[in-house]
Amino acid sequence: MSGLEWLDFRNFSLLDDVMRGLLLGWALWSVVGLPIAAGAVTPAPALTDREIAERLTRLETRLDEGLTGLRSDIAQLRADMQEQNRQLRADMQEQGRQLRTDMNSRFEEQGRMLLGIVAAFTALVAVNIGLVVWDRRTSVRPLEDKVSGLAEEVSESRSQVSTLLEALRALGQQNQTVAAVLKRFNLL
Repeated sequence: MSGLEWLDFRNFSLLDDVMRGLLLGWALWSVVGLPIAAGAVTPAPALTDREIAERLTRLETRLDEGLTGLRSDIAQLRADMQEQNRQLRADMQEQGRQLRTDMNSRFEEQGRMLLGIVAAFTALVAVNIGLVVWDRRTSVRPLEDKVSGLAEEVSESRSQVSTLLEALRALGQQNQTVAAVLKRFNLL
């Protein structure tokens, strides 16, 4: 291959075309763009030691002033934060007192409700016991009347029974069979 034969476009593939484009772009940049970019930089003027010292002194003064301002800002922020903390604590204490007051009133209300429930239960038990006593008295009274009636009948019958027993004893003295029966029942 001689000369520019290697640039024959028929022998390159797509990748070769891209590579060739990049190579040409780089060559164009190095010929045109690089000298322009290099000419844009200007050297800084030389500074003396005195100018450097003065600039450093001014910079140190500014830095000290900035630090002083920063310290005063930090002190102010700290004071503000302490005030906010104090206010927050006061608010929290007030809310705590309010919560305690609300809880106490709620407990008192529940205590009164519990006392009312106990009183109602006691009243129901007392009424129930009263009804039971009344029912027993009303059901026992007829029974008492019957028992007293029977007692009167028995007392009347007792005199008749004792008379009958005396008659049987007198008969037992005359009849041995009746006497044996009376002795068997311990009546003689």
